[in-house]
Formats: sequence, structure tokens, C-alpha cells
Amino acid sequence: MSKMPEKNPDFWAQVWLVLSTPLWQGAIMAFTVSLLRVLYEGKEANKWRVMLEAMICGSLSLSASSVIEWMAWPSSLSVAAGGTIGFIGVTAIRELIIKFLGRKADTT
Repeated sequence: MSKMPEKNPDFWAQVWLVLSTPLWQGAIMAFTVSLLRVLYEGKEANKWRVMLEAMICGSLSLSASSVIEWMAWPSSLSVAAGGTIGFIGVTAIRELIIKFLGRKADTT
């Protein structure tokens, strides 16, 4: 029978190792900054929307980390990208991307 994760100290060491990589640090930073920003603004009363905003920002940060790796930039940029994504927010990022893609479509 396999051991339960909480009884296996190697499991928690592996979790810590994964979470201490710049990739996940960026996602955690995006999640945290987004959560704090939305709570600070106080405009959103629905707790589900607050959590979803934070999770989407964390996911966008993971995507940005892939681009950072593909561009061969330092992986430590993932944390800065995560903080920026969390601070800007999902709506602003979506608008920026749509505007950028619209310009690209107009030039082709």
C-alpha cells in the first residue's frame, strides 16, 4: 500500500522544490498581487470572482513563463512578469492583446 503524502516527508520536499522554481514563483506572485489588488480596490463583492481573477492571473503568468523560456530570457523574469500580470489584471491584459492582434491583422 502506498504512503499518504502527509506521512511521506519526501513528498513535501518535492512540493517545495517545484514551488521554488521561477516558473511557479511567477504564478504565485501573479495570484497574490491580483488577489491583493482586487481586495484593495474593494469594487468586487463576489468572492468567487476575486478568486477566479487571481487564478486566471496565475495561469497567464505560467503562459508568460513559457514565452520567457522560449525567448531565452532569464527565468527570474517570471516573477516580474507575474507581479506585472497580477497588477494589471485580466481585463486590461485581454484588452491589450485584442488591440495588439487587431493592429497585426490590419497590417497583413
